[in-house]
Amino acid sequence: MLTTEELDVFERDGIVKIPSAFTSDEAAGMRDVLWNELSARYAMDRDDRSTWTPSRPTGLKTTKSSRGAHAILSPRVRSVLDGLLGEWIEPKDQGQVLVTMPEDVPWAVPHRQWHTDVGFETETGAVKIWALYGDIGPGGGGTPQVAGSHKVIERFLGTTDEREFKAVRDQVLRSDPWFRNLTSEERTVDPMEPADLDGLPVRVVELTGQAGDVYLTHPWILHSIAPNAADTPRMMRSRFIRRAQ
Repeated sequence: MLTTEELDVFERDGIVKIPSAFTSDEAAGMRDVLWNELSARYAMDRDDRSTWTPSRPTGLKTTKSSRGAHAILSPRVRSVLDGLLGEWIEPKDQGQVLVTMPEDVPWAVPHRQWHTDVGFETETGAVKIWALYGDIGPGGGGTPQVAGSHKVIERFLGTTDEREFKAVRDQVLRSDPWFRNLTSEERTVDPMEPADLDGLPVRVVELTGQAGDVYLTHPWILHSIAPNAADTPRMMRSRFIRRAQ
């Protein structure tokens, strides 16, 4: 279960971090499986950065189906899911494999591709899990998220009958100067600066941490894709956990 303070954070931000949700040894085992597949599929050598292409490898089926990744749903994570969702559906795998290799580019908050992964037709009984396979520092490709954006979307939906995914997303991203600055190539304000949108706090956060950390996010949290300006690959898993109907 989350503490009262953690529940307050999740309610406000739509994002909460569970440090050391699974062990560093379990994370190392998951990385080994992933590197083995990267070697087999893309001829990558984990000790030779010159072989780390493409920068965003996909199609990692062996890693996706690896049973070792079930350690992500540790007793601590299961307890939190029980508290947030009640009865929930046990997933067959731990979802999407997310890898971003170092790209030798400056890090910056992205101005494009801000989105959610679900629509807005009904209230969603779900949370999204983001599990860190390895350490991810600032600028290291950790998925950028707009903390508090679920509340902005919720308030917007209370003012309109519009539920079409793209229309809602685009109208929210045009709804305030802060969002318009976030999605502009020519920004006038640092998008990492927190803001208050008529009583709703928002800010951009990166999913950073240590191997074994897990984040839970509300399904309506806006997020994007960032470059990896660090020296090590960004390795994560993400998937929705849905409430049983």
